[in-house]
Amino acid sequence: MKLMVVDDEPIILNGIIRMIQKANTPFIEIVGAADGFDALQKLAYFQPDLILTDIHMPEMDGLALIKEIQMLNLCSRFVILTGYGDFAYARQALRYQVIDYLLKPINKEELLTVLTKVEQTIREEQQQSIEHDLLLLKEHILYNTPIEDIPIKPEQLHSLLPDPYTTIIVFQAYEDVPLLTDERLEGIRILLEQVCKNTYTVQSRFLRQTVLIANGVIVPTDEELKRSCGELFELKRIQGNGYCIGVSVRKNDNENLRDLYIEAMAAMLFNRYFSNCNLTLYRPESETLHNDYDQLVNYIEHSLGQQISIEQIEKDIQSILPHFSGHADCNNKLREQFLICVSVYLQSVGLTPEVIWGEHAATKLFSPGNPPLENISVSEIIAQLIRYARSTDRQQPNIQAIDKIVAFVEQNYKLDLSLDAVADHVQMHPNYISMLFRKEMGLTFLHYLHTFRLAKAKRIMQENPDWPINTIAELVGYENPRHFFKVFKKFENITPGQYRLGISS
Repeated sequence: MKLMVVDDEPIILNGIIRMIQKANTPFIEIVGAADGFDALQKLAYFQPDLILTDIHMPEMDGLALIKEIQMLNLCSRFVILTGYGDFAYARQALRYQVIDYLLKPINKEELLTVLTKVEQTIREEQQQSIEHDLLLLKEHILYNTPIEDIPIKPEQLHSLLPDPYTTIIVFQAYEDVPLLTDERLEGIRILLEQVCKNTYTVQSRFLRQTVLIANGVIVPTDEELKRSCGELFELKRIQGNGYCIGVSVRKNDNENLRDLYIEAMAAMLFNRYFSNCNLTLYRPESETLHNDYDQLVNYIEHSLGQQISIEQIEKDIQSILPHFSGHADCNNKLREQFLICVSVYLQSVGLTPEVIWGEHAATKLFSPGNPPLENISVSEIIAQLIRYARSTDRQQPNIQAIDKIVAFVEQNYKLDLSLDAVADHVQMHPNYISMLFRKEMGLTFLHYLHTFRLAKAKRIMQENPDWPINTIAELVGYENPRHFFKVFKKFENITPGQYRLGISS
């Protein structure tokens, strides 16, 4: 953790720094500043987690410094140091959300107690930050929200996934089987952490999936994965029942986690339909499927709003087939690859082949060992899928659905809204909501939510120029001020502090 100490008396400044260094606190990076202006200059390249600042300093006192730093959003945690037992300063400091104040001469035990309290707060906020970033990654990975609409920078991804190899494991729960419990997930994570230092999980009730993201310096072996997941690999799978598992791994490719998830999904569905083994690992050297999948999804989504005949689909499909391995409908490789992409698409919108074709027909179509697409052609599969999706789509008029979602967001934007939470309230699939927003509003749901919240935040800043940024962030739905800062900077291209200075000048 990083700490800045600001005091205009060199002996006191150096004494405080040495006191903290000798105590072996978590604040291992410490920078001293001789006054307020020196502190502002050093904050240009040093971003501390906490600032200890003297109150009485020439030209710019401690409270003026804190106000300036908050305006620029350079730090959000402060402890003031003063040689006066004047509670008026403490009362004034409360306006700036100062954590505590210490009287000079500094008592070592009191200082370390305050640092311990701040450390605990920082760790709690870091955990909240990780959980928030995972929610954003969930929107990207599971619901295909573009990475550019997510306020996560490459360096933040690197802090979550710092090691070279990232593994995604998809656990699919079928029928009445419950999602994996927190206890079972914790057991899997503990065992996996022996080979992967960083592990995270996200779940989707709509997709009935648990996705585990593991990051390490090596690729877990099949045996290590089986040992971590225990009896899940021993369950006898019946098509459409129990759990199915797929794994994919990549090296140094954190910005393409969506592709990694698609590959894990393909592995899981290959495991379900075309394999007798308990584990399918989509290895880096394998032929990638996500480009083929994108071609198929683009065609399906483009076709949903149109009345397309079988004849037209047969013509259109000729432009899609070259993206798959093989040259004819009877090719086994083509059959597997094409049907896996169909299954991935269905899974992503919360459906299964059984829902569209019926259990008997789906089993015959997707199970291994059956004649490859003899009784049903590729174009017929696509046509039936589109017909089903179009008939489902008619049940919910687009404008009415958008209005319902927008009304819910406008009433609840202060809450911790996610696409899953909104979908649960309006009883629509998250991917359906994403498709609606892209089609009707030309932007993603997450983009709309951030834009709405930031408009509220800017209005509050205009009407209340003295309110702390932290307070404004919380009022518009950002529990963690750092997330508010990241979102504001991404969508407005300036910081909240810079925006405030602009409207005040």
